[in-house]
Amino acid sequence: MRSLIVLLVCLPTLVFAQTAEEWIESANKKMSEGNSLGAIKDFTAAIALDDTKVDAYYGRGSVYAELLMYDEALGDFNKALELDSTMALIYFNRGVVYNAKGYKSLALTDFSKYCDMRPNDPQGYLARAEYYAQNGMSNDALSDYKKVANLEPADAEGYISRAEVKLLLNDTVGAIKDISQTIEKQPELNEAYLFRANLYAASGQSTLALDDLNVVILNEYNNSQALAQRGYVYFSTGVLKAARDDFKRSLDIENQMPELWFDYGITLLDTKDYESAIAAFQNSLTTGFRDAELAYYNKGVAEINAKQKDAACKSFARSGSHGETFRAQHCR
Repeated sequence: MRSLIVLLVCLPTLVFAQTAEEWIESANKKMSEGNSLGAIKDFTAAIALDDTKVDAYYGRGSVYAELLMYDEALGDFNKALELDSTMALIYFNRGVVYNAKGYKSLALTDFSKYCDMRPNDPQGYLARAEYYAQNGMSNDALSDYKKVANLEPADAEGYISRAEVKLLLNDTVGAIKDISQTIEKQPELNEAYLFRANLYAASGQSTLALDDLNVVILNEYNNSQALAQRGYVYFSTGVLKAARDDFKRSLDIENQMPELWFDYGITLLDTKDYESAIAAFQNSLTTGFRDAELAYYNKGVAEINAKQKDAACKSFARSGSHGETFRAQHCR
């Protein structure tokens, strides 16, 4: 029997060169994936093939800006505008970079250019209003905020932005209406329910606030922000045990919240759980509560009620003027 001899023939691998457009497409994909360095490499490859590609300069400049490489970003944005001065987004992004570098007048010029080119886009007015506010030009900022308030949002997120502006303009009713529009358009957006709940609570509509917070917590059982917010609504309406339980659940999820530890301690004091209150006030101090003397005072009150006189006297000694009366009564 004759053996079969198999000859392996190595064929050359065919390599097809990418076009500039394909490099740009690859770079944009890498940007969406968070691969900034890869995106820069691909945009650079596109430019090497065709140095008239505006999208390549704009894209690479945007990545540089995200990486805080402002000089490189400005170089690319300037080149892009040399090639095409009609691209409004380049003016916006260059304005952001100018502002970050402290080139205030240049930033204002670019933001204003963007507003002129896209008069129905609120983002330009918001950026310019923030610039005005940062530089003490409150009347100009107010004018831009009013322009945003009168623009019709393009999508659900736009209603949130307009609601934030209306809140700045003290139009709480208008802000609630806009957030309600967001919820109608995108009912799964928990951020909108949280925002509206806060507005309801601030305007004394506790029941409506609780309804919104319950929706969020039903969707996200471990949403610490919603739990804390619901706890504050319960606290404001005198439902102390429910407030205490929500504060505890929130702190079990995120324990680096000194203000919440303090407020949790207050609910524990009110419900006469003094041992737990002592621990809560101590945690508020450990995590950096802004008014240490007040925290020590309340810790001392809890310790007195827990029959821990020596510990209470030490706490009152660190409580400043808050604990003078207690020191006089208990620490002679």
